Order: sequence, then structure tokens, then C-alpha cells
Amino acid sequence: MRFIKNSFIYIYKNILVLLLFAVVPAVFAGTLLSPFKIIEFINTYPKTVITKFGDVFFGIFDLSWLKLLFYVLALIIIGIFISIMLGMIENHFRSGKKNAKNIKGFINNNVLTVFLNLAVLCVCVFLITFLCTTLIYLFHIIISGLNSTPNAWCLAISIILVVLYFCLNISVSLIMFLNIPNMLINGYNFKNSLGGTFNFIGKNFVNLFLAMLVPFVLIIPLVSVLTGNAWIMLINVFGVLISLIYYPSLVMVSYFDLNNISRYDNRKYYNIK
Repeated sequence: MRFIKNSFIYIYKNILVLLLFAVVPAVFAGTLLSPFKIIEFINTYPKTVITKFGDVFFGIFDLSWLKLLFYVLALIIIGIFISIMLGMIENHFRSGKKNAKNIKGFINNNVLTVFLNLAVLCVCVFLITFLCTTLIYLFHIIISGLNSTPNAWCLAISIILVVLYFCLNISVSLIMFLNIPNMLINGYNFKNSLGGTFNFIGKNFVNLFLAMLVPFVLIIPLVSVLTGNAWIMLINVFGVLISLIYYPSLVMVSYFDLNNISRYDNRKYYNIK
């Protein structure tokens, strides 16, 4: 649990700076997209009459041509701000000083690596979502049939599939997120860096996996309670906001810890004359 503890310590000490760079992408993604749509679906599914594949797919994945444009814009905006946040955190860890003046340098140095890993992650998430959707739909046809609401067996299977969905997505996200600092700090290409990322995650996978779940301890109950409510957009913004504050901090804290890299952000400076 040291990854969670150390991440929260860093967030607590630097919350204002992290919040400053997380607000814009959080508001954009939270208001124009439905980032936690699958949680909403699993709450509305018991009363949903399934007549076609689209009833499940669009219930889980909010997609249209306009939404596709918003997803691309969200990826760009989030990638830029994460590049800044990771650059600032790394600089803080290495020098012990916060430097908000080198934003352009952080973007130039980090943005391509961040975009590459986020793009791979988005493709993986889409494929996992499509697989999950297909399985839920097939089990619904086999057990409940079309033009019907799901019975108890369908609901149980769908919950299991959604849990597996989260496990797969969290696992892929963990690998891609930790691959970013591995590429940035060591200068590896994607393929070589990915192998190294697997190696240093190693036996720490379970602890890191649990650390990745932390934001959803708040997000899942809140989205579940407010599904179908006008407040859901606010919860979406809040969920993206805490994720954007937490994950960059977790990633850098964990990377420095796993690779035994010295941190100087807690070092005190004295003016000796």
C-alpha cells in the first residue's frame, strides 16, 4: 500500500498545482463525454428492453460522429495537460523545486510519448469494451431472448463481465501509464520500454493494481446513485478531475520507487550566508 500512501502524501502537499492543470481537461471530458458510461449502463440494464446489439453497445459506449470528434479533442487536451503535470512532477522529484515556468518545455519533451501511450490505451479500451458488449448481448440473447429485459442470470453474468472489464482496463492502463515515464526518463522506444515496464512491475503488480483502483472507490458509488439524475455531469467532471490529479502522481511516485531513483522533493533548502 506504499504506492497509495506516498501518492496521497504528494497530492496533499501539491494539490493546488495539480488541480490547476487538471481542471480544464476534466471539465471538457466530463461535460461533453460520458467517461463512466458502463457504470451507468449496469445500473439501468435491469430495466432495459434489449432489441438489438446497439441497445447494449451504445448503452456502454457513448458514440456518434460528434462524440468521436470530442473523444479526439479530449485525447489531445488530456495528453497536453498530462505532459505538463508529468514534467513538473519529475522536475520536482529531481530538483526539489516546483517549476511552473517551463510549461512549453514539458510539452515539447513529453507530449509525443504521452500521446503514443494514450492512443494505444484508447485502442485497447475500445477493443475490451466491444468484447464486453458482445458477450453481454450474446448472453442476453441466449438466456433472456430479444425484446425482453434481463433475468437474474443475465444480470449476474453482466456484473461478472463488467468486473472483468474493469480488471482488464485497469491492468492495461497500469502498463501504459508506467510505460510513459520509462520512455521519457530512459529514452527508450515504445517496444523496448514496454518490456522494461513489465519487468519492473513484476511482483508489485497486485499492489499497483489496487492503487489504480482507488479513484473508483468514489466514482462507482457516486455514478451508481446519480445515474439518470441531472447531477451526473457534475459527477463525471469530479471523477475525471480526481483521476487526472491522482494518476500522474501515482505513476511518477511508483516509477521512482520501483526503480530506486532518489527523490529530492522533500529536501529542505537553507540560505546560509
